[in-house]
Amino acid sequence: MQIPKNLLYTIEHAWARKNGNTVVIGITDNLQEMLESIEEVELPHKGDELFIGDNCVSIQHPGGFYDLPAPLTGRVTRVNPAIRTSPELVQTSPYKEGWLFEMEFDDSDELEMLLDQATYIEEAEREL
Repeated sequence: MQIPKNLLYTIEHAWARKNGNTVVIGITDNLQEMLESIEEVELPHKGDELFIGDNCVSIQHPGGFYDLPAPLTGRVTRVNPAIRTSPELVQTSPYKEGWLFEMEFDDSDELEMLLDQATYIEEAEREL
């Protein structure tokens, strides 16, 4: 399981890479392994308003659907167009080519609620 140090995480297995007042969002290597095979990914649209905790991405896998909650409140500024035609990128490259979307966040205090690498690993191991 690869869990980079330079990212922030949610207990629901999303990662966030801060870049100024935006964050790039994806799913962790841990989640992609749990889902086994990703068949389709439904992404939010550019301009969508997201609220922390609301489902924003739906991932179809052999066992059904996994709904990923928004890690922060804000607006979607960009989506990864490659995911629509090649959802397998989420599995083969979850931290690089398989990113899901980028968003401007409204409240920097929400960033403080995200987990660092060590805390995420500790929480993820409790699930197993």
